[in-house]
Amino acid sequence: MRLKNGWYILNYHDINWEENPYISGIGGTFAPDIFQDHLKYLDSIAQLVSIDEGYKALKSSNIDRVMISFWFDDGFSGVRKYAKPMLDEYNISAGFSINSQFMLKKQLFWRSKLSYISYVDGLRFLRSRLKKYGYTINTSVKSFVMDNFSLDIIKEIDEVYSIFCNKIHQKDAFRIFEDINGVKELLNAGWEIANHSSNHYPISENSYINHFVKEFMECERDIKKSLGIDSRFWVVPFDRKSVDTTKLLSLTPDNRDLVLVGDRINTTYNRVIYRIEPPYLKGKELIKFINKLSQK
Repeated sequence: MRLKNGWYILNYHDINWEENPYISGIGGTFAPDIFQDHLKYLDSIAQLVSIDEGYKALKSSNIDRVMISFWFDDGFSGVRKYAKPMLDEYNISAGFSINSQFMLKKQLFWRSKLSYISYVDGLRFLRSRLKKYGYTINTSVKSFVMDNFSLDIIKEIDEVYSIFCNKIHQKDAFRIFEDINGVKELLNAGWEIANHSSNHYPISENSYINHFVKEFMECERDIKKSLGIDSRFWVVPFDRKSVDTTKLLSLTPDNRDLVLVGDRINTTYNRVIYRIEPPYLKGKELIKFINKLSQK
């Protein structure tokens, strides 16, 4: 099977045997054996490269082969534990997007709180609280929050989460995210540490786009202070089809590139890097999925 020349970036969230209540409702977690199968099959049809190698080839307009890289969003701790050793076997590093509030253990991802609330059957209480913001029955809570995002709604989520989750479990929940020392280990191993915004709010959506720069700059400062580096990529949270790429680029500093999902292949450099969200398939079926994308 021959893929079209280009830089393909596969985007995952966590690699883990465990799918606990804080991530079960988020998606993007792959079992280590499935990820290992992906690596085996992808290595047989393409050159596996680091983010840096693929990025340099893209910027120099020198993509004369099929290159595949790997990226992990949100800063989950299973990546270093399970994915890194497997990628080490192929002598490549990957991209790792962090939300600084999670890394610093200051704030838990609001989607993780929603996931937990759903797991303990608490969504009916949250739905009741959201009615004053315009929520209607049979509407997805996640979609409603994305479309009508505000810190007041986040406060409602926080309060319901605190009712159902005791302090001990709240503190333990932070283990799903990598801490500063873990991120430093990846950095020292040549991984690309990227800015995924401070709180993973839907800052590309019309409901909260006025906070786009603020959220990324706050994460930028935290990365500089904690890791001593400047991230060259701004990775947009919640890359929905409604994203206005032109508008987001106008808000992004000239010395930073924008990273989206988009399920597209990178062939020319225009300050926007696209990634592919793999479905939960074994390696052989994943190849068919990627091949279909490459034919578009």
